[in-house]
Amino acid sequence: MQISTVDCRPVFLRTASRPSFLSAALMASVGISLCTLSSTGWAQTAADSTTLPAVSVTASRADAATQTDTVSAGALGSRKQVDTPFSTHVVTSEEGEDMFATTANDLFKYDPAVSVSSTNAIAENSMFSVRGMPIDTLNGIKVDGQSFPSWDTDLSLEPFEQVQLLKGLSGFMYGFGAPGGIVNYVLKRPTDDPYRSISIGYQSAGVFSEKIDVGGRLGADKRFGYRVNLVNEEGNTAEANGHVRRQVASAAFDFRITPELTASIDAFYQKRKTNGTLFGLLFGSGLGIPDASTVTHQLTQPQNWYETEMASFGAGVDYRLSQNWHASVKYRFAKENRYNSDSLLFVSDAAGNYTNTLYAALTRYFYQNVDAMVQGNFYTGSVKHDVVVGAGYQSQVSEYDDSEGWNVGYPLGEGNLYGSTLLTNSAVHIGGNMYRQSLTTQTAVYASDTVQFNSRFSALLGLRYTQFRQHTYDPSGATTAQYDADPVTPTIALMFKTDPYSTLYASYVESLQQGGSASNTNANFPDTFGPLKSKQYEVGFKTDRQKWGANLALFRVDQGYEYSNSANVFVQSGNKQYTGLDASGWVQIASDWRLLGGVMWLNSKATDVDDPTIEGKRVYGAPRFTATGRVEYNPSYLRSLTVAFGGKYVSDMAVDAANTQFVPAYVTYDLSGRYDTRIAGKDVILRAGINNLFNRRYWTTAWGYYVVPSATRTAVASATLQF
Repeated sequence: MQISTVDCRPVFLRTASRPSFLSAALMASVGISLCTLSSTGWAQTAADSTTLPAVSVTASRADAATQTDTVSAGALGSRKQVDTPFSTHVVTSEEGEDMFATTANDLFKYDPAVSVSSTNAIAENSMFSVRGMPIDTLNGIKVDGQSFPSWDTDLSLEPFEQVQLLKGLSGFMYGFGAPGGIVNYVLKRPTDDPYRSISIGYQSAGVFSEKIDVGGRLGADKRFGYRVNLVNEEGNTAEANGHVRRQVASAAFDFRITPELTASIDAFYQKRKTNGTLFGLLFGSGLGIPDASTVTHQLTQPQNWYETEMASFGAGVDYRLSQNWHASVKYRFAKENRYNSDSLLFVSDAAGNYTNTLYAALTRYFYQNVDAMVQGNFYTGSVKHDVVVGAGYQSQVSEYDDSEGWNVGYPLGEGNLYGSTLLTNSAVHIGGNMYRQSLTTQTAVYASDTVQFNSRFSALLGLRYTQFRQHTYDPSGATTAQYDADPVTPTIALMFKTDPYSTLYASYVESLQQGGSASNTNANFPDTFGPLKSKQYEVGFKTDRQKWGANLALFRVDQGYEYSNSANVFVQSGNKQYTGLDASGWVQIASDWRLLGGVMWLNSKATDVDDPTIEGKRVYGAPRFTATGRVEYNPSYLRSLTVAFGGKYVSDMAVDAANTQFVPAYVTYDLSGRYDTRIAGKDVILRAGINNLFNRRYWTTAWGYYVVPSATRTAVASATLQF
């Protein structure tokens, strides 16, 4: 089924479900959170190190701390996190392995600003929202800072050294994008020292994986570098009719032409197919959302499956002009093929009866990016200027399958939420008649100056000018819509260093995002709309010290609103307003114990909309409150062992714009352990854990009209040999 970036659908009835006070109190008592720390010997390292990650306190060893100390901020270049006037969160590959992360959902699960919209264990892909705003899967996913097609798919984590989350608007830094934020995947690059690792893994109910990661340099002067990752994963999952098969291959090479000039190339390929996928459930008008634990796990059918295939090629040149100036040029091509044969269940009555419609289609996406940047610093008297000047071009082409399987679907039959029914349709097939559905181009120039007046006070001014062109077409090739925009998006910020490890800041950002389209469940399908404008105000404080750290942000975002009105017409009207507090931190409470946690409070509402049934209502898919906590034990008598227990509370969320239906609040818990040892003189890391420890069944929701059930409890284990 094809759904637009910002789809919103029919109206529903609210259920009277309240979160458990005991669960909320438990989560609050755990403390304030950021993410995870599960590496050996963190207590000793924290005592010895003077530089810790500025925002995401996920690293424990000195090398990991160095990796997360900086963040790529698009047009701002690379900066220390503590020196950026924005909310950021960086997770390294090793930290992801300690959390058994397979998608970005898992990497940021302990960030209180992040709430899950769906998981690829049962839905098409894993998605999350930041501060109640979904990530833009057309413009918000980057690889090394460049746009990458990630429409209803998940990038495998193995080829990436770290994943960076920029919360909020990104207009100046990255161009067009929804205000949820930017997820930037940083590729693994050649290592100066030889690196070899082999891993095997297991996930219930029978998924096995094998992984190889090698890197190093060649030649007498080590001019040639290489990094190669290979992954194979296959087996039956814990979900009904579930099976997954995934293959990944990536390679990155560089050549140090001179000490100042380096050329690099990289390639990436991924193919993933899952059986037993479900697009979602749509509940009819006036119906409440039932308790997810009472619904059968047998909602999918044998004809339900989902497959994505992705390939990318990148190249770049990096030149150190002088001690203070640096220039780079890079290019990336990326392609995604998306095959879906999954179902939307329309629940028609309170007894749980539904009709199953299977949507089968092929869609393709082609992206190209070219970026050039010069970064450096100079002085005017005693005032220091950190300057970035750059230009970029990117194109996005979407191709759709012009078949009934995409826009009408195949009826499979009827079933009930509380029992299993086998449904099939022999007519189901994916057509091959592709047509260009849209072409979007962005040409941009940008510049920024961070003015450091003294050791404590600095200011940032950034401007980006973008030529945005969007064309949509019908199967005959005729243009159905055309939008042009030439915005100048500013970023302004003031920063004050209260001490060398802390920054107090205030920032203002503007951004535009690509307009959405009506889906095939709307009365005005397939209408497409022009760009939406957003504004963000944020005041924050971030600090990271030897034994504690904290991050606090007060924010407000005003965003244009797209939703389905009471007549089931997808419209662009009024604004969404998000006001909230995002707080997180960590503390080493004893030599053996560390506590991490966080809370987010959010007030979201619709303003100035044309539909009176939506005016003043909560924005769909946005929780009012979240809390995360994680406690980690690294005993002094056995530093090789780290045991962690964590949990997350998410309050109720509106399913639709009119707030007639809500999914209830939920709490999930995870348990994990890591043990470092040596076998035959080689380093070995053993990991084991259980996700969703108490098998909590809950609903997630997104795009303003459908819900998806959560994944079941999953046991995971892995062993990694490094040599």
